[in-house]
Amino acid sequence: MIEASIGALPGLIPAFLIIAMVLGVPSAIGAKAKGKSVGLALLLAAALAGVLTVTLMPGDGGSGRVGICDVGLPLQGFLASESARLNVLLFIPVSCLAVLFFQRPILALSGTLILTCGVELLQSWAGLGRACSYDDIKANALGGLLGVLLGTVILWAWKRRLPFTRADLLWGACTGVVGGLLITGSFAFTVEPVRLEAKSQQRRENMQDMLAQDAWLQQTVNELYGKGTKITQSASEKLTNGHWRLKAETAQGNVIALWPERKLARFALKEGGSGNGTLSEAEIQKAGDGFAKKWFSKEVAGAKITHRATDGSRGPRILTYRRYVNGVMMPMRLDLTVSASGRVMGLAARTTQDPTLPKATVTKSMAKDRAVRAASGGTAIPVKLLAQRVNHAWRPVWMVSIVRDQKQTVESTVFIDAVTAAEVSPEPIEEGDVQS
Repeated sequence: MIEASIGALPGLIPAFLIIAMVLGVPSAIGAKAKGKSVGLALLLAAALAGVLTVTLMPGDGGSGRVGICDVGLPLQGFLASESARLNVLLFIPVSCLAVLFFQRPILALSGTLILTCGVELLQSWAGLGRACSYDDIKANALGGLLGVLLGTVILWAWKRRLPFTRADLLWGACTGVVGGLLITGSFAFTVEPVRLEAKSQQRRENMQDMLAQDAWLQQTVNELYGKGTKITQSASEKLTNGHWRLKAETAQGNVIALWPERKLARFALKEGGSGNGTLSEAEIQKAGDGFAKKWFSKEVAGAKITHRATDGSRGPRILTYRRYVNGVMMPMRLDLTVSASGRVMGLAARTTQDPTLPKATVTKSMAKDRAVRAASGGTAIPVKLLAQRVNHAWRPVWMVSIVRDQKQTVESTVFIDAVTAAEVSPEPIEEGDVQS
């Protein structure tokens, strides 16, 4: 409301002076005739002129549609905007001066509430290029209430008694009820509520989130590939859990990360970028461990580390990090490929939190027997006791391989619930999946 009027400042002051004169002259004459303060009458007229000028002066801040009013933001969020706070301040002087002049706080409050609702109703009807908003009504009503309280305190300090009277209660209540019914009926039958501000706020938040994503992704690329590395192409994909998978391509390699977790999920250095090196196995593991603790400090805490060579004793090595709780391998996993120069060439990570599981009661031998029966024969080789999702719930599950020849070729894999001994079908674990 106020922001649009400030944008039209060249015409604001002349309009205010004209309206103040139109309201001030008869107010002063009437006050003098009734023996009331002419100064207060002029101040009240000026404050009311300011409200009418700021709220009803034509502008270009509306939606272009007549007969609509923005529902606005939730009650706990609307005061976060500067415009709402200005609207609160706008109605404090006029309501305070009304209390001081008429010395009827309840009537002044009713009049203030009718005024703010009437202003928004006119904005919706008249097509002045002004945006009707329930947020403005809430902010102006709050300002009116604060002004009435301030005026009441001043009157009490001045006269040493509360200014409430039966006449004020009667007139104030009747005015509020009649005015409230008329305003409510007018809004109900002539104004369509829409969610313009909520949508606009959501768009602003989405834009800010996208900018934050881009900034973090560029910083991550700089740390992985070196300062000044440019992202040649980027994309984002929304996951089923509402989070995002961010992708970035560079001349040196690609990065996949999770948002808002700000966690790496995939990273690959293109061939030739790792450099030559002669580090020992222990030195390679130390380099990879330093990288893991920097990027995945919480995930690798207490994890079991294993490593294996990919191409000879002096070639790159793969470091794997797995977490175990009560003998069950958690869904979190991290695989690092580290070159002989100590450069991390790639990673694959799943940063799922450790889920809470029921206690496993099915033993390894029981799982073997159950898997063989399920596979109608063969030899069972227990592989791991894993945390898996089954019917959208985390369960301890035996993963058992079935072999039928001397070469130990795996023919099939059977999953046995470690609590019920039933054969189950685990669900895929998405990147960014969290404990439920």
